[in-house]
Amino acid sequence: MELVLHYATIGYRPYEEIGEFVNVGVLAVECRSRYLGYRLLPAQRTKRVRSCFPEVDISLYRTGLRRLDNELSTLAIETNIWSDDSGTGKSHPAQTDLFFKEGNTELFQHVSRPRNSPFFHPVKGTRLTNDMDAAIDELFAKYVEHQNLTPIDYEEKKLVRDLKVMLRKAKLDRYYRECPRVGSETYHVGIPLGYLPEGHETPVKAIKPLNLTQSSPTRIYTHGDEWIAKVNRLRSLGMLPDEFLFAVSRSNEGPEKQAAEDICQGLINAGAQVAEIHEVEKILSFAKVDEPEVLELVAE
Repeated sequence: MELVLHYATIGYRPYEEIGEFVNVGVLAVECRSRYLGYRLLPAQRTKRVRSCFPEVDISLYRTGLRRLDNELSTLAIETNIWSDDSGTGKSHPAQTDLFFKEGNTELFQHVSRPRNSPFFHPVKGTRLTNDMDAAIDELFAKYVEHQNLTPIDYEEKKLVRDLKVMLRKAKLDRYYRECPRVGSETYHVGIPLGYLPEGHETPVKAIKPLNLTQSSPTRIYTHGDEWIAKVNRLRSLGMLPDEFLFAVSRSNEGPEKQAAEDICQGLINAGAQVAEIHEVEKILSFAKVDEPEVLELVAE
């Protein structure tokens, strides 16, 4: 990873006092070179804005978006004048700005500053990349086009919360925490609930909720197969938790039921355990931790 990007989303908020907004673009500034890149929705794509703010004069939105596009385009031309076209090009900024020290954030602060405008920057962040254009496209796809955001994600977040409540009531929550990098440097996965005793690199016990209530067998197989593959990969690396439980929410009728049963059996065959999300006793029995005995000194 060669490039460090500071990025900000661009939201359209016609009524600041209400707070509602729609993401319409992203911008990014490369930390070393101060190379500025951005991407906006085409002015003719107004369906989402119309849906959220039907009372807004859409011509005002288009005029404002075009004005913002002109401002960013002009600024990009000015700041990117140092680009070395003989190098790796726009995707790997090779320029060196002689007037600013490496890592200077003044340009990013300038373009993402609060302003008296319906366009503002609701989300800011930093990411590493080898390709600036590709990174901006990924950010645009996520924040503007809502790609790779599925109901699975939201449902499983709810299941995580349910499991945490379950563990807390049983006074087991102090043992479990999120383990975002289970595996190796070359391959790792995130597990929301893991018991990682001191001195261990891999969780001894892991609990992962799995939503298999999708609307079609294909979606169930796709999501479930992904986790079967992850379990197999962790085992091949010798990084699979000693005990791995999937707390499953699944369909109980039609072809979706069979797909969910196939996934559960696949997880068991891969070496994991499976419990229905409503099988509280089974989940808590798995989650119990044998605490080491504490020796007490007795004065004679």
